[in-house]
Order: sequence, then structure tokens, then C-alpha cells
Amino acid sequence: MILAAGQYPTHPVPLRALHEAHFVVCCDSAYTQLSALNFQLSTPFVVIGDGDSLSNEEKHQLGDRWIHVAEQDYNDLHKAMDWATQKFSIFNFQFSILAATGRREDHTLGNISYLVTFAEEHPGADIEMLTDYGRFVAFRGSRTFATFPGQQLSIFAMDPSVPFSATNLRWPLDGFRARRWWQATLNEALADTVTMHSDGWLIVFQTYDPKI
Repeated sequence: MILAAGQYPTHPVPLRALHEAHFVVCCDSAYTQLSALNFQLSTPFVVIGDGDSLSNEEKHQLGDRWIHVAEQDYNDLHKAMDWATQKFSIFNFQFSILAATGRREDHTLGNISYLVTFAEEHPGADIEMLTDYGRFVAFRGSRTFATFPGQQLSIFAMDPSVPFSATNLRWPLDGFRARRWWQATLNEALADTVTMHSDGWLIVFQTYDPKI
């Protein structure tokens, strides 16, 4: 589990994922946020970042669980993912990102788009981002998603010049080019699977709950 410093989740799905995590990698500002909420992690964890959100006392208390990465080219979420994928095999573990949305909208957009960067940098890794409302993943090529009738899906194309296709949706997409982010949002699954294909990168969002 990669724990960022956005809005802390309340939905049972991300909370269960956090509870069942094998290991938690906290961005330093996320750890500060947890401390303010008096939340204690029971799972083994480390805290990683440039340290600007931690006091010297907190760093001392963390001991060897504090990992300082001073470079400023990438944000703490990227640093946390780098550390996690070096520590744990990408072929044996799922990497779930939590609390990466909410609060500042620019951070939210940046963090969601990081899914493509992570997928490019760690080919074959199972990487997801969980929010209070659903799950984001990034992929390129062909992928079949487990769905259910009534589940809402939104597709965001990172390259508007590249067409993509998807099966079993209420509003069919076959060779569609989404030139704006909103153009392939709020679709709906009609079956237990949806298969998508694109030669460009797509970010897909699936809701936990069906459309009411």
C-alpha cells in the first residue's frame, strides 16, 4: 500500500485494502496527517520523502523507518512507488495507492496521471489507485476488466490522436477518439466483463457501486 496525503478514505473497500496490506509505504506528509488523526498503523511501514513535512522529533521517533530522499524532480508519491517496487517483486505483489485524491485539485490530477508513469516505469506491475468512490488503473494494449451490470466506467485517453475500443458498454466505443477528457466518461457496463484495446495509454475508472 502506498499512502499519499490526500483525503483519507471512509469507504469500506479502500479501508479493507489498507487493513489487509502486507506493507505500507507512507509519504511523509501522509504520516503527519495520520498523526494528526491519532491513527496508528498496525501494519509494518516506512515513511519516505524529502522530510519537509516531518519534525526532527518525528524523524527521531521513526528511526530506521524514516527514509530520506532529497531530490525534488519527482513528488513523494513517485518516491514511495520507486521504493516499494524495489523492495517488493512486481510479479508477486499488488501495489495499491490510497488517499491520492481529494483536497487540492492540481494534486489530484497530477497523482492520477502518475498511474501512466508508474505503468511505463514498471511494466507488468499490478498498480491501482483506490478512492472513496472507485478504482483507477492505467494500461496500454488489450485488457479485460471484471465488471457488473450497472457499474459506471470512465475512460481517459492520454493521447487524443489514438483511437480505442471497448466491448459490453451501454454506449459502444469502437475506434473512438476522445479529444477531451469528458468524452468517454460515465459509461455503463452491461455484462460481467468489459474488454478494452488501445495502442495509446488509457486511464480507466470503475465505481464500487452500481448506478442508482
